[in-house]
Amino acid sequence: MRVLITGATGFAGRHLSTCCTALGHEVHALVRPGREDAVVRGVRAHAADLADPAQVAALLRRVAPEGLVHLAGASSVGRSFGDPLGTWDVNLGGTLSVLEALRTEAPRTTALVVTSGEIYGRVPVDALPVTEHTPFDPVSPYGASKAAADLAAGQYRAAYGVHAVRVRAFNHIGPGQDARFVLPNIARQIARAERDGLPRVEVTVGNLDTRRDFVDVRDMVRAYVLLLERADPDQVYLACGGRSTPVREIIEGLAPLARIPVAFTSHEGLRREGEQPDLYGSPDRLRDATGWTPEIPLETTLSDTLDWWRERVSRDDEE
Repeated sequence: MRVLITGATGFAGRHLSTCCTALGHEVHALVRPGREDAVVRGVRAHAADLADPAQVAALLRRVAPEGLVHLAGASSVGRSFGDPLGTWDVNLGGTLSVLEALRTEAPRTTALVVTSGEIYGRVPVDALPVTEHTPFDPVSPYGASKAAADLAAGQYRAAYGVHAVRVRAFNHIGPGQDARFVLPNIARQIARAERDGLPRVEVTVGNLDTRRDFVDVRDMVRAYVLLLERADPDQVYLACGGRSTPVREIIEGLAPLARIPVAFTSHEGLRREGEQPDLYGSPDRLRDATGWTPEIPLETTLSDTLDWWRERVSRDDEE
């Protein structure tokens, strides 16, 4: 299959690129000008401005993809509060560019429009798990912009017949994730302390009792590939594990893997006001359609993440 990926230089995009090339697919990437060398080996990069529908349409004509995965966008909930306009421009505007290009150039191409479990916002705990029918109630610019992108994909499917498959992805973690997020941030601190020969490391964290639906990113992108092959464009899919795990278990799971003692301190200033205490989704429709189920245990995810940061900080030291 000839696959075009937006956001191919990002966290999930790089893993998806690796997964697709390993399966023998021909992978193309839409990247920002100057980022052509940032794709993984074996991927053909094409520079284009995602904010310009004409450029995206021209790329679709040139590549003629059989499948498309739209991952590009602003990914940080926290940062979206400081830059709401930028978040909306990228998450909704970029999605509209892709949808419009599909409408004019490739309406029959299966295209995954990947949004987020954050579109559901505050959900009563007794109403969990989230399903495809749970109402949207986003509480951040990030969540609201992703909800709008989801609605746009649904409208383009209904009005124009575009094969836009809506995929609402919940938290994915693993090697290569940006240090703005809690797990890689702490893994990086541990790796740096080990590199610098410190006797121990003290890590300040926020609310460790929050629970979220965590899936290894390599399992997540495997779900995307299966959906490219088998999804019904008239359905919505939740990409999630179906159970929640306390952030405490994720974070403190790094301590036994460290080569030095690790101490955690919770700081009130890092807690987000009104944060949803628990959120997890139902993967039933995804599983029924594709046979997908998460395979990578949490212990492997944590170990691989810490090893990735050990290698990364070692390279930084050499540079």
